[in-house]
Amino acid sequence: MLKRLIAGAASLALTLGGVALVATPAQALTGASCDDGDAWSWSIANPARYQVGLHEAVVGLSEAIRTVTIKAPTGCTVDAGDTWRVYNGYFSAEGTFNTQEAAAGKDTDRVSVEVPTSNAVAGDEIPVKLKVNDSSAGIPGVWDVDESNAGSLVLLRRTLFKYKGVTDWMNFINEPYICGEAVEGAAPLLRASWTSKRYLGYAGRTVRMEYRLTDGPDSAWDNRFLFSDRTDDSGYVELIDFLGGEEEGPGGVLSDDGPPCGGTIVFRGHYGGNRTSSGTWSNGDAIAEATIDWEKYRPHLKEEIDAAGMAKDCAKLDELGQEVANLPNVTEVLFAYVFRWGVQTGCWEDD
Repeated sequence: MLKRLIAGAASLALTLGGVALVATPAQALTGASCDDGDAWSWSIANPARYQVGLHEAVVGLSEAIRTVTIKAPTGCTVDAGDTWRVYNGYFSAEGTFNTQEAAAGKDTDRVSVEVPTSNAVAGDEIPVKLKVNDSSAGIPGVWDVDESNAGSLVLLRRTLFKYKGVTDWMNFINEPYICGEAVEGAAPLLRASWTSKRYLGYAGRTVRMEYRLTDGPDSAWDNRFLFSDRTDDSGYVELIDFLGGEEEGPGGVLSDDGPPCGGTIVFRGHYGGNRTSSGTWSNGDAIAEATIDWEKYRPHLKEEIDAAGMAKDCAKLDELGQEVANLPNVTEVLFAYVFRWGVQTGCWEDD
């Protein structure tokens, strides 16, 4: 049952031993009333990558399967068997509270959210109806709570990255990465058109390049911003960052400072969304660091390069750099290793 009851004023007379007694009928508690439609709440869940609110649903070109939750007001007792509906013209959620759900004061239902026929619907606030029936009342079809506008549902057009047919993917190249060199990512950002029933390039949108490490305190995506750029007329965007930078600050690292080198770095593209369209991010692309097989070169070469760099011995770095450049089996990774020491010490210019 929905209402919590207490003894009220007398109106029912009982006769006991010839003496008329006055009994009190049940009366609803004041405060957070169960039959106050405004006090009930509902929400609709979306995948985290869309970055939307509790009353927003992201829809692509096919019906979106979402979970709707209804929650009773604080102080309202719900019994097993009480039924409910939350719906409008785009979705319909309903259910019957069981014992566990009644104790928690909330229930859920999986629904299909229909695809609008026009892009003009995106961002509009569409009223939602909420109804709850007290199973103890014994009046089927009569709703004790019948709210015609229990908040609004906002439909958003789905956005996604798609690279060479792979959805939610931005391709990052220069694998494995070389510390001090650039890593580049590219992909079109697309947006669902409900009107034309296809995905179209989303022009003029700012896309962020972000990173995380595979473990440690930097393994989350928080505050891992590297660089941003805007999509062109076709929705295509290219992002670039140089690896091997200084310690990052509160606003992330600068575009030419990069994340610190060492180990595997995971990159992604990130679009934040707007009033009519969802946000999205690409699946992380993990890139390992290129390594040097020092055993292929003369003994103590690495130790001598490191020692000259630590001592800021420009003459020695010049000598070693010339030696490395003349090696018949020199690799780009080895040359970049020496060059990075020269730049960090100020011996060479980064050009």
